Amino acid sequence: MLKNYLKLAIRNMFRHKFYSFINIIGLAIGIACCLVIFLYVRTSLSYDTHHKEADNIYRVVTENKKSDQQQWLTLTPPMVAPTLVKNFPEVEAAARLIILPGNLIEYKAHEFYEDNLYLADSSILQVLTLPLQHGDARTALNAPDAVIISDVVAQKYFGSENPIGKIISLNNDTKLKVTGVLAKPKTPTHLKADIILSFAFARQFFPERLQSWNWHQFYTYVRLKNNTSGPDFEEKLARFTEKEVAPITAKAGINDVFHLQPVKDIYLHSGHLEYDQPNRGNINFVYAFAVIALFILVIACFNFMNLATARSLKRAKEVGVRKVIGAHKGQLILQYLGESILMTLVAFLLAIPIVELALPYFNELSGETLRLHLGQDFLVVAGLLLCSIPVGLLAGLYPAFFLSSFLPIDVLKSNNTGKGFRLSALRQVLVITQFVISVALIAATAIVYRQLNYLQQKDLGFDKDQLLVFNMQGDKMQQASEQVKTELLRNPNIVAASASYGEPGGVVAGDGIRLRGDKDNRPISMFTVDYDYISTLKLQIVAGRPFSKSYKTDEQQAYIINETAAKELGFGTPEKALGNEIIWDEWLKPDKLKVGKVVGVVKDFHFKSLHQKIEPFIMHVYPGTFNQITIRMRPGNIPATLAHLEKTWKTFAPEYPFEYNFLDEYFGKMVESERKLSQVFTIFAGLAIFIACLGLLGLVAFSAQQRTKEIGIRKVMGASVAQITLLLTKDFTKLVLIAILIATPIAWYAMHTWLQDFPYRITISPWIFLLAGFISLLFTLVTVSYLAHRAASTNPIKSLRTE
Repeated sequence: MLKNYLKLAIRNMFRHKFYSFINIIGLAIGIACCLVIFLYVRTSLSYDTHHKEADNIYRVVTENKKSDQQQWLTLTPPMVAPTLVKNFPEVEAAARLIILPGNLIEYKAHEFYEDNLYLADSSILQVLTLPLQHGDARTALNAPDAVIISDVVAQKYFGSENPIGKIISLNNDTKLKVTGVLAKPKTPTHLKADIILSFAFARQFFPERLQSWNWHQFYTYVRLKNNTSGPDFEEKLARFTEKEVAPITAKAGINDVFHLQPVKDIYLHSGHLEYDQPNRGNINFVYAFAVIALFILVIACFNFMNLATARSLKRAKEVGVRKVIGAHKGQLILQYLGESILMTLVAFLLAIPIVELALPYFNELSGETLRLHLGQDFLVVAGLLLCSIPVGLLAGLYPAFFLSSFLPIDVLKSNNTGKGFRLSALRQVLVITQFVISVALIAATAIVYRQLNYLQQKDLGFDKDQLLVFNMQGDKMQQASEQVKTELLRNPNIVAASASYGEPGGVVAGDGIRLRGDKDNRPISMFTVDYDYISTLKLQIVAGRPFSKSYKTDEQQAYIINETAAKELGFGTPEKALGNEIIWDEWLKPDKLKVGKVVGVVKDFHFKSLHQKIEPFIMHVYPGTFNQITIRMRPGNIPATLAHLEKTWKTFAPEYPFEYNFLDEYFGKMVESERKLSQVFTIFAGLAIFIACLGLLGLVAFSAQQRTKEIGIRKVMGASVAQITLLLTKDFTKLVLIAILIATPIAWYAMHTWLQDFPYRITISPWIFLLAGFISLLFTLVTVSYLAHRAASTNPIKSLRTE
């Protein structure tokens, strides 16, 4: 019986090649989309699941409650980890990490800058599962000069040599002994640590600051004991913080509340956290991709249902004959479901090479390294086979029940099944649904693109073009920032240069700011610059003056604030801020207070991501602490300018390789996720409209075939080709117009919700939905009109003879 059904299914598929091709191609593309997204979602959800007892591991994050806003940080003070271990019996282990980007590592003739370099407590190997290829996890980070390196770094510096015991150099002046080599974890991890130094190494540089409760520079991880509830522990921690920590931090104007973030949530659920590590995903992307892939598959399945039900009239007599010779309803349902599942299996087989071709491009967009391992990944292969059944059932269930319900006497007497209206209504609903999805995706694509363009074109408050930034390496260069600037400015292509500590986007938080006479401090970002910084970035002074060497007190005794800081400090206007004394409680010690007057107010400018509102910001001049140079170049002749930069670099730091970044590229990376989302939406919207039009192609072809006699008669009676084309086109056009009306509010609501995550966002214009509707309608008309015109152009004699 089953063998006979298989033969019939294959014979029917080859007998109707055109419709089979449309169904298989549509299903194959839909299945390929689902498979790519499945790989992406599976990888995204697998982050940090390799940790032993991962459900007991958390990252501590900080909620900093200010007077009028809340700030969520991934960073905590250094005292959090030791306090947890000391005061909470529920804590099995805790560890701190601090990232040290841009360090020169050297071994013999090999030297590279390493960005993913961390300082960590030795207990980090007990909190997180960081498997070692070589070395002993119990002692690997005990010594102050100990260092653990990744397998990639080991290969880069040592090749096939055993790295254990080898001595590497850090920034030309610190010798470190390799005590461990990290193995590649079984699943991806948010923590991209290529080099981990012992925290004991840091104690010699700032022992006092390690006792601070207001120096937010550390990532803190904690492992709780089994059967300890994370939420319950968090409540206990909040009570402890309010009683023991709040009285200390209140002196700096800080009101911290510490929360626990499950380690498995870090990669996808950290969008609201500032100062996170660079490797971060987005749960909204996972949801969006999954929904889009589902929509594509739904469109493909609806194509199948549409064509199968439309062609049911052609198979009505077949059903009648089979029922007359004894076939019962169940057998007919089984036969037609078998045909559907067979076609789906063929589509799955075709989807695999489509996925292989698409993955490299998708990886480029997503930043992932997805691969389809058919030979290694049994679950994927099994999933492919199992998914063919529900997809085949979904696509073929209604057609199978519909066909099997025909009465033999009705279908054998006439071509009319008695269910024409129901059939037509179902097709209309399916076509409308397909185009609702397509129009919504096109509108979403346009909105994402406009938001991306808005962020890229938004005025940052300074001129970011032609700005280049490089880190000053080595003591000689850092202590000679003025000489470096003088040498750089000898080149006529360099019009300005300035030294600073950090650059926009990398500002460190001040420990506490208050006005003379105020009791409480405010945590306001503090930025160290030289006298030329404001002119180099072309910041706009709205009150007062810029820093000047003409005023001796400008060095360490003068401040320039932004407009938001003026409001935060209680000044009604920028002019009222001038002359007021600001006290910088840098170290929370009386002998470390820095007192100065506000000499200027700059127009607000973006020194962080555009995903965040502009925060209060203070600049001061503090020579001897600079670590970066920012230069402004003339447009054109960039290679010659870079050559001069490199020559100057080699004069002051010949032992370090020359590296630099353009500031516009730096800010461009801040909207990288939106750029990727825009591209992915464009691709999927294109696929959705393609599959929907593919289904229309089949429906129009079948409609024209069914109405061959009518078309012939109309032509004989004098109807023109244009009139017949309009006749065949208008019904489908109406359906698309209805879909546009339904899709518009749905797309508006979804994208309006998405835009709320941006403090700076576009207003959704009605023209976006008109454009989406126009594109859908255009594709529909092109698809439908082509076949309709061809059918209308057929010789009427030939049309009547076929009947």
